[in-house]
Amino acid sequence: MNKLTDKKSQSKIIFAYGIIFVLLFFLCMLFPYSGDDWAWGSQIGLDRLSNWFDNYSGRYFGNLIVLALTRSNLLKSFVMSFSLTGIIALCNKLTGEQKNGVFIISTILVLMPTTLLRQSIVWTSGFANYTTSIFLTLIYIYYVNNIYGDDKPKQSPLAAVPLLILGAANTLIVEHLTLYNVVLAVYVIVFTIIKFKKLYIQHIAYFIGTVAGTVLMFSNSVYSSVADGSDSYRTIGGNKGVISNAINAYLDTIVPEGFIGNFVLNVFLVAVCIIVWFGVKDKLSKVPKILGALAITVMTAFASSSIIIVNASGVKPLRLLAMAQGAATVAYIIAFIVFLFILPIEITQKVKLFFILGSTGCMIAPLLVVTPIGSRCFFAPYVMMIYLGMEFYSIFDDEIKEKCAKVSRLTIITASVGLIFLFYVYGTIAICNNERVEKAKQDAQAGADIIQVEELPYKDYVWCSELEEDVWKTRFKLFYDIDKSVGIEQIPSKQKF
Repeated sequence: MNKLTDKKSQSKIIFAYGIIFVLLFFLCMLFPYSGDDWAWGSQIGLDRLSNWFDNYSGRYFGNLIVLALTRSNLLKSFVMSFSLTGIIALCNKLTGEQKNGVFIISTILVLMPTTLLRQSIVWTSGFANYTTSIFLTLIYIYYVNNIYGDDKPKQSPLAAVPLLILGAANTLIVEHLTLYNVVLAVYVIVFTIIKFKKLYIQHIAYFIGTVAGTVLMFSNSVYSSVADGSDSYRTIGGNKGVISNAINAYLDTIVPEGFIGNFVLNVFLVAVCIIVWFGVKDKLSKVPKILGALAITVMTAFASSSIIIVNASGVKPLRLLAMAQGAATVAYIIAFIVFLFILPIEITQKVKLFFILGSTGCMIAPLLVVTPIGSRCFFAPYVMMIYLGMEFYSIFDDEIKEKCAKVSRLTIITASVGLIFLFYVYGTIAICNNERVEKAKQDAQAGADIIQVEELPYKDYVWCSELEEDVWKTRFKLFYDIDKSVGIEQIPSKQKF
């Protein structure tokens, strides 16, 4: 590729990022504040800050982010759209800026499960912890991506201080990413020692930052309460013991939320693995070929079944079915490991693929022993699996890439349709939310003892938007400056869409 063509390609990519940012900005403007957002954006949030979040959480950086974002919709929309565009850009850059890679990544994000979308992105309190943490973590993963190349990285004392700060920041947002970033920092140091027989000051700085941030986070008194079981909301091990809690967390939450529910992502991953398989199977000896064929069969069956299960969702599965789904997920994970192991690719490339898959597991593992956990906890693993799929995509030969690029142009249409749908849903929600807030304020100012507040339409797309519990009623009134003595009665939405 000559320089002129390369510049044109880069210009197109930058233009695509610009379009994505603008579209996401206007979409994020439509997201309503809900649930704990009402607390963070009111006096409750300031009270939490006044004692530096003591006995609340050690998510110091994440807490500061949500405090800011719940006080300005413009700032919230900018930070959200910038972070999401950044995630798309980093995943694309990390995997060699594949043709139509931007649109493939964007499509998989647009088509993420609704439960994941509403908790990790739409809900400002969830976004501030679960999306910002993976975005900032990807920055470091991108920075150290050169360790997989043939050339030795250069010592960079100038990068040490920024990376020290980044390491600390990445461990002060959400706990399971705190632990992951420490592991990530150690992995990079060990990898470079083994491969290049050398330590790098910038990697050491990041490690020191992660250790300092981790110590600061877990020095918060709330974790002592969690550890001794006196915290009424969070636990380690649960009431039934660590093993029993881990089994329940795996079957009831991790399997459905972290694996089976991601049917679009599952299909994408299996599709790229099948294409890779047909490109390399003739290079394998008999045993690896048999193992590879079995692995592909298991992965295909899992992806296919996830489509059926998701479309039949709405009823909690019987325990026996939940156990079957758990066993199928274990088989799926093992199949992925086997498939990576038998691939006839360069050892460094194979290590990178194992690193991405291992990162996903490392992000999920802490969720086995802590409560509560929700869909939002799986956004970082979701992003890492997109990264894994695009890394597989990058190892196609040029001829296959060109054929896939022609097909993948359909992703532009798919992403566009998905985005239009989200604009419709959240546009409707935004209009109804503004109307219900204005009516609530007017009724309260008119002297009503009890005000009626309509529930939002498409409530499955917003987390904690309902006002049935007293805690949400109190926070709603605080956030919108409604007299606390006024009662609230939630009524069904009159809007029919």
